[in-house]
Amino acid sequence: MAEEFVLLKGGQSEVKLKRERIRHLLIGSPQLVRRTIQALHVKGYAEANLWTRPVDAGNLGEPGEVISILLRFVSPE
Repeated sequence: MAEEFVLLKGGQSEVKLKRERIRHLLIGSPQLVRRTIQALHVKGYAEANLWTRPVDAGNLGEPGEVISILLRFVSPE
């Protein structure tokens, strides 16, 4: 499992936070993928420029559909 550690330094103390990687996949028409990315951006979930450029979805979708991927690191709860 991929994981990343973030070291927070505050004065004399240091805190290590374990963070896990999660992938978000959007598969659909180019217009719907773009609208969804913008909606998630407006809601403050993910910056629009962090998504990959939409490319042909191939076997993952129907003809004419694209895929865009977002990779985030989050703290497990």
